[in-house]
Amino acid sequence: MSTIEYHYETMGRILSHLVNAGLSRVDFEPSDAMDIMTHRIGDEEDVVNAFADVLHWMKDEGLIRVRSVQEFDGGYAFNGVQLSSKGIAAIQAKPTDPELGESIEKKVGEKGELDISVYTKIGSFVGGLIGGATQALSG
Repeated sequence: MSTIEYHYETMGRILSHLVNAGLSRVDFEPSDAMDIMTHRIGDEEDVVNAFADVLHWMKDEGLIRVRSVQEFDGGYAFNGVQLSSKGIAAIQAKPTDPELGESIEKKVGEKGELDISVYTKIGSFVGGLIGGATQALSG
């Protein structure tokens, strides 16, 4: 698995967690990275850093709102995280991959644990949506 695929998987798992939380604000601590990332590459520090990097990217791209970010020895804490309107649009968009079903929101709502490949496809799909929107705006 490449680094970008791992980051797509991380984004897919974060989005899944946020879909299940609805519009409730969620706090992410380093220990949450270890709980959410059941498939891990590297040691705990690597997992926590990848998780934080993906959350920073999602925030910068407008997929999520974050009330505050605290940096401390051993990681980051993201407080008051919730999907933005752009994030909601992304999880409600119709994927082209039949494995993702009607929408990410509906796929995440299904019973049972999703495969690693599904989380990766979720992240890739959302990353592509954001990239496509950026390309359309600059074109």
